[in-house]
Amino acid sequence: MSLVAACCNTPPTKAHWHDKGAEVPLSTKIDGEERLTYRTGPKDSKRGLIAIYDIFGTHPTTRQFFDRIAEANGGFQLSAPLFFKNGGISEEDFRNNVMSWIHANGDYEKNHLGEIIRAAVEDLRRDGCTTFSIFGQCWGALMAVKAASEEGTPFLSAGGPHPSFVNAETVKDVKAPLVLLPSKDEPDMIPVIESVKHKNFPVESFHQRFDTMHHGWTGGRGDWEVPEQYNAGLEAVELLAGYFGKVAGVAESKL
Repeated sequence: MSLVAACCNTPPTKAHWHDKGAEVPLSTKIDGEERLTYRTGPKDSKRGLIAIYDIFGTHPTTRQFFDRIAEANGGFQLSAPLFFKNGGISEEDFRNNVMSWIHANGDYEKNHLGEIIRAAVEDLRRDGCTTFSIFGQCWGALMAVKAASEEGTPFLSAGGPHPSFVNAETVKDVKAPLVLLPSKDEPDMIPVIESVKHKNFPVESFHQRFDTMHHGWTGGRGDWEVPEQYNAGLEAVELLAGYFGKVAGVAESKL
């Protein structure tokens, strides 16, 4: 697997945001350790979301993006686990060792990411959620796809903005429709969407390209004080929240 070039040469921005949610411990210990997750959104919502940040971790633009999705389209209980024990990639590793750092800190199995996601889902379920979707930024979109490819996955949809490593091969086992919002820096994602059409999911996969946005604009590389990025970010919020609400509504209608 390889990253798009922009993922390796576009640094994080300086940004500010007042968090709407809070970090709380997961109920289940992971590999014997207590792990935290960022919880946001209306606590009476029955619709759960798992959010996976990019390699910069809990960046203010990422938190803003998550907070806004949690409040959109009627609201979701959103859980964004803190996967990276060190908080995210350092400046030195970003300059010199992006892929090595991801392999060391963002491996789905080795770093217990699947276990963390399942624990976060169970906490959402305990808090009243009955439907679940999962999304991530950059590297996180692949983690979302992996979670939605497991047997017995609870997720009704998976994907995210400016996805890395997402291609027809990595989505071949996915068991839920995809929602992909690539930037100008990602390859054409239409073949990825086409590759899962034969699965006949209850809701069709969705794709929209943001050709004026750079890789990472909804996360650590985003500067939402720039009006164009802010407006595109809000559009991404509405598209994702709308899609997550749609798949949840279809599932709820069958209960």
